[in-house]
Amino acid sequence: MVVQALAERSPKVRKGPDFLIIGAQRAGTTWLHRVLRQHPSLWLAPVKELHYFDKLDTIRTCLDPKERRRLGFRRLWSLDPWELRFWLGKRDDAWYARLFDDAQRKGLIAGEITPAYAILGEDVFRRIKSMNGEVKLIFIMRDPLDRAWSAVNNALRKGQVNGAFTVEKAVARARSSGTNARSAYAKTIQTLEAVFRPSQLHYCFFDDLRDRPERLVTEIVSFLGATPGEVRSYLPAEAVNSAAGTKPVPIEFQREMAKDYLPMVIELCRRFDGPPHKWRARYEALLSGATEPIRVG
Repeated sequence: MVVQALAERSPKVRKGPDFLIIGAQRAGTTWLHRVLRQHPSLWLAPVKELHYFDKLDTIRTCLDPKERRRLGFRRLWSLDPWELRFWLGKRDDAWYARLFDDAQRKGLIAGEITPAYAILGEDVFRRIKSMNGEVKLIFIMRDPLDRAWSAVNNALRKGQVNGAFTVEKAVARARSSGTNARSAYAKTIQTLEAVFRPSQLHYCFFDDLRDRPERLVTEIVSFLGATPGEVRSYLPAEAVNSAAGTKPVPIEFQREMAKDYLPMVIELCRRFDGPPHKWRARYEALLSGATEPIRVG
């Protein structure tokens, strides 16, 4: 009886998130975060992109100037318990796992969205699995040419490209190690499948998020083990906007990126139906001399 009483009073073993949504940068994850947070059986971290596993050595608190600007001065004095734990806690695996505790005690399926986790190494994914052997991962892919152009435009808007814009600079930026790694979908899939069981992995595409959001959200919710219910009731009225604020895509940029990405896209076509086959047809048309307009976000 004494042993049983002690066991009942012992702290719950923390297991970390029930799911992670990773994937291509600029692939609609902000929209997906907003939608999934409304599902009554799901809980997502209030701060999108916790950036724990990709920045394991980072000390990040609300006292940092960048984070103070993000939160606003008034917010420093009105943080709720979860925010206090997130911004002021010591970053380690126990701290990270505890971020999901309250939701899990309520019986919710808890997770987070950080697209940058898609480029983690196998060792870090094994670390994630050691925390929760049943964790599920959702990997979202986007046409890598579109994703690369969107990333270049994002860098332009943030003033991260020096001097006048040129196609050569855009191509160099897209081919940089950081940007290119985020489009190496085949490599990410290989890494994930070296660590996790097939039942723990779900692959989807930004094209479907943009063109058939209700069906895609239903598939994701079902994969997570929740009842989809009436998905339409918590979808926002506006569609995913994949083209706002971008410059027209120079045909030279399109052809250079098509040349880079076509081999990987062909590999994806052997594995998946749907969007990768459209990407392949588009790239082959570009490399044959076509100049058709493209959808970019």
